[in-house]
Amino acid sequence: MGQERSGKGKHLLFRIACCIGISLGLCGCVQSYKQWRGAPELGEAKALMSTGHYSVSEKKTLRVLEAYPDSLGDEALFLLGLIYATPKNPTADYEKSKSFFEKLVTQYPESLRAEEATVWSRLLTRIVADEKDASELQKKVKTLEQTSKARGKRLKQLQEDLEGREKVIGEHRDSLIRLQGRVNELESQLAKFKSIDLTIEQKKRAAAP
Repeated sequence: MGQERSGKGKHLLFRIACCIGISLGLCGCVQSYKQWRGAPELGEAKALMSTGHYSVSEKKTLRVLEAYPDSLGDEALFLLGLIYATPKNPTADYEKSKSFFEKLVTQYPESLRAEEATVWSRLLTRIVADEKDASELQKKVKTLEQTSKARGKRLKQLQEDLEGREKVIGEHRDSLIRLQGRVNELESQLAKFKSIDLTIEQKKRAAAP
């Protein structure tokens, strides 16, 4: 009798394990399907950004973020960060860009983009701080110019400080542009890998009974 109950218990556990396995497999399929559906639109958004259509690119990326937060949320946030970090973008906003990268790291800590987003966030933090310092120096320069020519020595020093700060900002911006070039290279490699994965998946489906 005890052996019969034990056998039934093992059979029940086996059935539960099978159900869990099937459920996980279905979840994976649904996730892949959602990612496959949103990927073309995200690809269009990337292409638009690379051709200077930043506003349209942002709108498309926001739609992907809203429609596929679980499967493509990290990629969408990363692209939004890039859009606002691009110096050529007329509406570039380093604070907003930094917020997108920080949101990616917070909401998707396991994402492959998390480490890159952290690097971007730190660089943008330095740039924003430098720009604030430069802005304060500019205000002081203007105040000194308006008050007295007798403070010419102090004014000259501030101007030199300002020039030095602007040089640092330029160097940071150059670093940002180099990073963006690296991101483009990685995007190209990722696209190739995804194409390979899609081909393999299609072959598997074709071979499946």
